[in-house]
Amino acid sequence: MSVPSSGVAAYSSITGLDLLALLLLLHVWLVGVGLAAYSESSGLPWSRRIDLGIRQYASIALLATVVAWLPFALGGTYPVALGGARSERRLAIVLLVGSFAAVWAGFYYAGGAVTTLRTYAAVRRTPVVDAAAVETGRVQVSGTVRASTDSHEAPLSGRDAVCYELTVARDLVEDESTPDDDVETGGSTGLLSSAFRETIPVDDVRTTFVLENETGRIAVDPTDAALRLETETTTVVPGGDRPSGSLLRYLVRETEYEPTERRERYRERRIEPGDELSVIGVARPNSSIESIDTAELTARGESEDGRESDTESGPTPRTDSRLTSLPTITASDSFGEFAVASGCERSVDHQFRRTIAGCALAAVALTGTGIGLLWLLAGHG
Repeated sequence: MSVPSSGVAAYSSITGLDLLALLLLLHVWLVGVGLAAYSESSGLPWSRRIDLGIRQYASIALLATVVAWLPFALGGTYPVALGGARSERRLAIVLLVGSFAAVWAGFYYAGGAVTTLRTYAAVRRTPVVDAAAVETGRVQVSGTVRASTDSHEAPLSGRDAVCYELTVARDLVEDESTPDDDVETGGSTGLLSSAFRETIPVDDVRTTFVLENETGRIAVDPTDAALRLETETTTVVPGGDRPSGSLLRYLVRETEYEPTERRERYRERRIEPGDELSVIGVARPNSSIESIDTAELTARGESEDGRESDTESGPTPRTDSRLTSLPTITASDSFGEFAVASGCERSVDHQFRRTIAGCALAAVALTGTGIGLLWLLAGHG
């Protein structure tokens, strides 16, 4: 892009104006991190898969800010033509903001690749164990979720679930560029409303459930687990409208619900009986749980009469303990990785690899593009 010479200042070393520009960028960084911290505290996930906390994000964003500032501070020019045409000034500002945002996003994905790789390494070091062989220590177990007596009705889908998370994302700024049919289908709300959105946790219900495979059963207490679930249900409620169905009944019954003029997007993630999951955590022995309800036992051919006959013909304590006392996988201070992920161990391995590869490619593409444009805008090309 040709940059008008009027109003352009060249600098061969860091000057007071460079420091002023850095202060302005640091102000942008502080505001961005503050908004991110607010969103994080209100339940907004950074990503469904990227393991990046607020402190890590703040450090990465600070490094990205300094990197975006260096091309202009070290012998470059500031492409803000005060005497130029309005269209040229607007183009320069758009390119500057876009390049800066690309560098920020690229560093974010780079951090996500590193932290996800660290989690993946910990998962790979965790031994895969059959349910019947679980005793104590770090384990990774795969199996099928069986219904427990504590299952609940998920508010958005109305389906039976042992765990569910429900959040609502509420637009803080109306985006008139969004067509009505896009709102109805749950599509994108546009850049403006996406940038100014408040995400609020509505409910987070987690109950201990049973994971079963061909070798046996174990209990899972998902209270502090990171849920890496592949499926979710979403619904969009246009501004001024009310939700419908099971969601409305739940909101009226369980919350102080009031209609809002802002567009809302409800998102539900859940674990249902019959889902195939992998659990990575720490096993503890002898945890009591009413593992499977009568209907589930009947469906599997284990009726109450069958259990009574087994009791008469076999050792009673051992038979009862299979149903009421199971090892439980849970969190531990000595092992920070506690995750519940969709699929078997091979599927979980593929999810981690795909996330790391995608983050790495996005980091290279975005950071390279952003720094390249900033380098050219600074007059180095």
